[in-house]
Amino acid sequence: MHPEDSSTESTLPPDEDTEIRGTEGKLGWFDGFSMAMSIPNGIVTSLGFCIAAVGALPAMIFWAASSVLGFLQTFLYAEMALMFPKESGGIAVYANQAWRRHSSFVGPLATFGYWIGWSLTLGVVGETLGGLIQSEWLSSVEWSAHVGPLTLEIPQVIAIVAILISWVANILGIRVAAAINRVIAVAFIVFVAMVILAPFVAGGWQASNLTSHIGEHPFITAMVWLYAAAWTVYGTEISATFAPEYRNVRRDSFRAMKYSAALVFAVYLITPIAAAGVLGEQTISDNPITYTVLLVERAFGSWLTNILIIVVVAALLLSMIAASADGGRAVYGIARQGLTLRQFERLNRFGEPARALTVDMAVNILVVLVVSSPLAILLAANLGYMVCTIFAVSGYLLLRRDRPEWPRPIKLRSAWKLVAWFVLIVDVVITVVGATHPEEAGYGSIRNTVIALCVLALSMVFYVARRVGQDKLPLRWRDREGEDDRPQVAA
Repeated sequence: MHPEDSSTESTLPPDEDTEIRGTEGKLGWFDGFSMAMSIPNGIVTSLGFCIAAVGALPAMIFWAASSVLGFLQTFLYAEMALMFPKESGGIAVYANQAWRRHSSFVGPLATFGYWIGWSLTLGVVGETLGGLIQSEWLSSVEWSAHVGPLTLEIPQVIAIVAILISWVANILGIRVAAAINRVIAVAFIVFVAMVILAPFVAGGWQASNLTSHIGEHPFITAMVWLYAAAWTVYGTEISATFAPEYRNVRRDSFRAMKYSAALVFAVYLITPIAAAGVLGEQTISDNPITYTVLLVERAFGSWLTNILIIVVVAALLLSMIAASADGGRAVYGIARQGLTLRQFERLNRFGEPARALTVDMAVNILVVLVVSSPLAILLAANLGYMVCTIFAVSGYLLLRRDRPEWPRPIKLRSAWKLVAWFVLIVDVVITVVGATHPEEAGYGSIRNTVIALCVLALSMVFYVARRVGQDKLPLRWRDREGEDDRPQVAA
């Protein structure tokens, strides 16, 4: 039976013997899984700071809870991805499709937020990677260059090289990026497994090392850290947004989602308890980026140190490749829908949105050279990403109401509407509280939120420039054009 002829709703998990071909058929489930393996990198870039701020027990609760919320959202995104199999750009495109009959301004706002959330990862992670390499292998090298107000040092040089590598990997085609990610993902999975097993091998784990010092405003602090964790953990949606490019859409989508979510949940549940129990929270506070290496080194010996650093560096590079791939597709996808500048619609001979990817590269190199506070960029990125997430999750509910007969090769049971409402409410609460109380976690100020809002406002400028300046069309509050152009997905 053709998917669009079916009137029944699928169970979870779906019948894996039912094969639905993707529009491109380039990727297998492990490719989507490996793309999502950028998400456990949070144990290197973010989790250590959370443990230092609130203690291991709250950190475990916040990050594990965030991973569950992210997992639930991937099911909603998988259904929407197959409703629009030829639309590239991920959850921002779903948000635009759902909201445009209500407001045509949601699309550019959601897409710009999504692009910021993924794209600016390159600059921030690149600098983290550069600092890690310098501290481990180039600590004796002292070099800097000054050009006007810009200062270029070893970490910035390494970050720029890493940004260029991620750009090349994606510009040559998604299969090249996926192949690189497969290799790195396997190595990082081994590293994560060693982190999880380390307490059993090292011995000396003590429950007394686990504390909670959440502060005077526990609810606000919890919401702020859920907000911060979402910037990393919600990224598991990447395995769902590539659904139209899987060889077997139904089987590969759900396998990639299930396995990546299970690993991410285990990592953020176990790592705070394992690391703090063996090392102590003070050691983690002193080494918020390299504490996992110290943990594995204590369990398996110092001879592994250089190998582990290489794996961590490769994993950070993996997250940059995945971020570049998703951010570039977001800009390309929304340009095709007429919501940002027309120049981003072009594909190169490898079928990749080269111009969008190149803009990502240039912006992030500029960030590395100019911005002195990566935390301010993270806050801007996080607010944009959460705005997009809220529009996408609410978009699921709108699509169910407004287009009940639209073809859904993956269709969740009706109970998932309640799940969507629950996730939406949580997302709204943590975004409002997190964006207005960043000082509760000690990582920002309200000034960062104002900057983020100003950056998001640029999306409206680009939308007006495209609509009025390039397409010579009047601005409209609502847009229902093309809603009856139903996609066809071959069975």
